[in-house]
Amino acid sequence: MKATGRGRFLLALLLLVGAGREAAAQDTRCGRDGVEVRRLEFEGNTAFTDAELTAGIVTTASSWARRALKVVGARHCLNQREFPLDVARLRVWYRNHGYVDATVDTVVTAMGSRRVGVLFRIAEGEPVRVDTLRILGLDGVPERTEILSGLRTRVGGLFDRYANADSRDTLARRLRDNGYPDAEVFLGYDTRTEARRATVIFTVEPGARRRIGQVALVRRGRDGRDAKVSERAVRRLAGLRTQDLYRERELERAKRTLYQTEAFGSVVVEPGAPVSDSLITIDVAVTESYLRSARLGGGWGSLDCFRTTGEFTEYNLFHSATRLEMRGRLSKIGIGAPLGGAEQLCPQAREDLYSENLNYYFGASVSQPSLLRASFVPTLSLYSERRSEYNAFLRTTPFGTSLAAVRNLNRRSQSVAYSLEYGRTEAQPALFCAVFNACVTADREALQRTQRLAVLSVATGYERTDNALEPTRGVSGRIEARHASRFVGADAALQFSRFTADGAVYAPLGGDVVFAARLRLGVVLGPTFATAATFVPPQERLFGGGPTTVRGFRQNELGPSVYIPTAYDTVRADGSPGTLPAGPSDTIYFRADAARSGQRAVPTGGNALIVGNAELRMTSPFLPSLLRWTLFADVGEVWNRGAARQGLGFDRLRVTPGFGVRVRTPIGFLRADLAYNPYTRSEGAAYFDAPVAAGGALFCVSPGNTLPVTRDAAGVVTQAAGACPSSFRPRQSSGFFSRLTPSIAIGQAF
Repeated sequence: MKATGRGRFLLALLLLVGAGREAAAQDTRCGRDGVEVRRLEFEGNTAFTDAELTAGIVTTASSWARRALKVVGARHCLNQREFPLDVARLRVWYRNHGYVDATVDTVVTAMGSRRVGVLFRIAEGEPVRVDTLRILGLDGVPERTEILSGLRTRVGGLFDRYANADSRDTLARRLRDNGYPDAEVFLGYDTRTEARRATVIFTVEPGARRRIGQVALVRRGRDGRDAKVSERAVRRLAGLRTQDLYRERELERAKRTLYQTEAFGSVVVEPGAPVSDSLITIDVAVTESYLRSARLGGGWGSLDCFRTTGEFTEYNLFHSATRLEMRGRLSKIGIGAPLGGAEQLCPQAREDLYSENLNYYFGASVSQPSLLRASFVPTLSLYSERRSEYNAFLRTTPFGTSLAAVRNLNRRSQSVAYSLEYGRTEAQPALFCAVFNACVTADREALQRTQRLAVLSVATGYERTDNALEPTRGVSGRIEARHASRFVGADAALQFSRFTADGAVYAPLGGDVVFAARLRLGVVLGPTFATAATFVPPQERLFGGGPTTVRGFRQNELGPSVYIPTAYDTVRADGSPGTLPAGPSDTIYFRADAARSGQRAVPTGGNALIVGNAELRMTSPFLPSLLRWTLFADVGEVWNRGAARQGLGFDRLRVTPGFGVRVRTPIGFLRADLAYNPYTRSEGAAYFDAPVAAGGALFCVSPGNTLPVTRDAAGVVTQAAGACPSSFRPRQSSGFFSRLTPSIAIGQAF
């Protein structure tokens, strides 16, 4: 039959019952005489899940907490008026998806005093499928092939009214994106119910193909004042040029770019009156918002003494809608030169090794909403900083700068960035190891030198998923390259190239179960970490382990590490106990025994990485709107190519299975995972970090090391220079529960 009579009635019924859904849903709350719905089930549905059908009806079961605990939780009752309409809603749902013979019956079962179970028994029947698809009116359109690709309506597919409407809208939108602002698409169909076949016809009236004839611009200032952003700046940001082909997506891009400046509170970009048979006017109207903002704050802390911060933002620098952001921060005021004099007010800060001078940060950044017409957002930043942590380290950066350009499209993102930082770090040897993972002498010396670290990076990303926070289908990926060398301005000792690639896929398996998998690869080319002449900063090394990589290992503890034992022995060469100062015939060594002391792992990172993750994400059978369950298996390893016993080999891959729960919160999923790790930690160098008060020295205590130790008349202990062997194997319990690694994080693992 044609799209008349019965079809129109069903569509009207769907709109009618759907319009009252929100108000009717409130009626399922129980009154004094209400009949509680203790159970809601569906039978016979194969084309749609229980969750999809539940979302389309009013009848609702009481919450899991109410059903299980009988005291707390939401209690829902049967609505005598809406219950029959739910049957109609389900029938209309099925018929609009092509199941014209679908029937819905109900079974209500008593489950005690004023409690019932509701069963919707569905017979789906054979669906109507599209055997003929005609699209008329595109013969004169040059982009015909592109416009017709990927439509939801297809030969062999279901005769789905929702898919047909989506295909109609897609055709119209694609035409408007290819020069046809007046395009209209009409939908017609002929169904042959007995044969379970249908013909779908899209009749296209593209209208005239037009180009932009002129851009009519209206500028208004805030509260009726004169506009301050120049006309030239608005036109440049909009990026709409005369004689360009009319494209609706370009109008949307122009609107988005103008809003990104934050200089405008209202932006309108829309097609206007035709100029001729082939030209059209584009109307642009902008109303300015506040063009300046400032914030000032201050306080007192026991470690920082007095401190203050300030921010200033100008949204219309040079009347060009260019943003200027200036930030400043001062701390150690009252104790640090040149603003000292209040030492008595900050007694704890006086004990800090690095409180002699002010801590400061001064920075400015300039950004444009777009660069040329490619939607790149460039940002230039300059800063100078002096920053310390209490009795830990002091980082001085007289000069730093970065230039970045980011382009965000519907599914792709692209960025190019360059950063240059000139500075040095001061700390005790033990703290270099604990805070910066720099336990090797060459690493510590590199951090203490004033050097230029210049990095050029390029990245691109792609995401095509159905939900950014909780994807159930689609793919995503990101590739990044980072390079430091003398060619880009770095010191000769800071040269490396780093490449990382990350890809994920999501696929529904039915029954509210989603399969998710990710693969991450990384490599640092150039020096090896065992080479003293070069240095790769810790932030540029590759790390694995933690809530977003291999969850059987704690944060960054997959791969190379050094260890900090809690105690060590003073021994002679033969292993017998010795003392300091040594006798004339004795040579004394520091050596740790893992069996008699605990230890702390300090990850040093690697230059090769592989991480794979696989998850089954399942909706909880109770509290389904709140909880998700996950079974996962993570695999990976981090190597340091070129170092002893750290060769690249896939036999070293570590596999850690586990399970987890996700709780929906206003800021995203709260994720708790528990993973099983059957592996012992690999060997590594062992160091003992003396207290800062005792000089903060770092001694090699690896078993079998040959670095003799002496103590002079003043009591100062020194150790001979040399490599610390990777011979310490940490102690690890063999019990099952000791091998479980818990983790808590916000958001999905990938």
